[in-house]
Amino acid sequence: MSEDVPSLKKLTEPRSLKPLSGIRVSKRRERTWGWLIGMLLIGLVLAGAGLDIIIGHDYYRSWHKEFTVPPKSMEPWYWTLSKYSILEINASVSGGNGDIRVYVVDDKTGKTIKDFGRLISPFHIRFEAPEAGNYTVYFDNTFSTLMPKDVKATAAIYRPTVNWWGFLMVISGVVMAVLAVIFMIWGNIPVLILEDGEATYEFKVWRNGKIKILVNGIEVPEQVSKHAVFKIGPNDEHTLEIERKFSWIWTWQWIFKVDGREVGRLP
Repeated sequence: MSEDVPSLKKLTEPRSLKPLSGIRVSKRRERTWGWLIGMLLIGLVLAGAGLDIIIGHDYYRSWHKEFTVPPKSMEPWYWTLSKYSILEINASVSGGNGDIRVYVVDDKTGKTIKDFGRLISPFHIRFEAPEAGNYTVYFDNTFSTLMPKDVKATAAIYRPTVNWWGFLMVISGVVMAVLAVIFMIWGNIPVLILEDGEATYEFKVWRNGKIKILVNGIEVPEQVSKHAVFKIGPNDEHTLEIERKFSWIWTWQWIFKVDGREVGRLP
């Protein structure tokens, strides 16, 4: 009759994640350095490329202006620009050698912040405002003593916008690089280890999603893709079952059971 009476001690023992007598279970993480370094480099390149295009420019409006610059004189063209706005001017010059000096002055400081030098007709200039403010583009003919210059100019302003593809590239690249560094420190390949006193069995979730198995450091030719059952133990007295299941956190998990009792999971 005593055989039918349950043991309170056994009733309270967990059925899962407790190895059988003689089976030791442990975990560690390994690093695949080539893959991690490649991941880090790709992340940095992706973030850098995103930064180059994260600020885009949309066309705002254009102007046309015709004027004559007398010798030993200059003609101003006044602009109010927002930060990072781009001003583009296409111009043609007639008279003399068809040349004229062009430069940009910051009205707030009175300093020349961009000098395009003496340009030969026709020419194109591009100026990006470093700060919001008022700027003056000067068409300078002070170097000429006799010849006036007739200028025909068309200008266009392009306002800055956020390029969301560039933004996503930056975020993706930074996340990839940060994960690569974390995995370099912590390890990116989880390994479950079973020891039975005579043999050491290592199970790794490989890059193809399958389980890679090593027995005493020797790789088993076949990898587990969904489900497999093996004999383990000094006399093959234990049954090891490996099964892949979809977890509640919407990821695949590998469950390891010895003689029907769960002893570990990957990852």
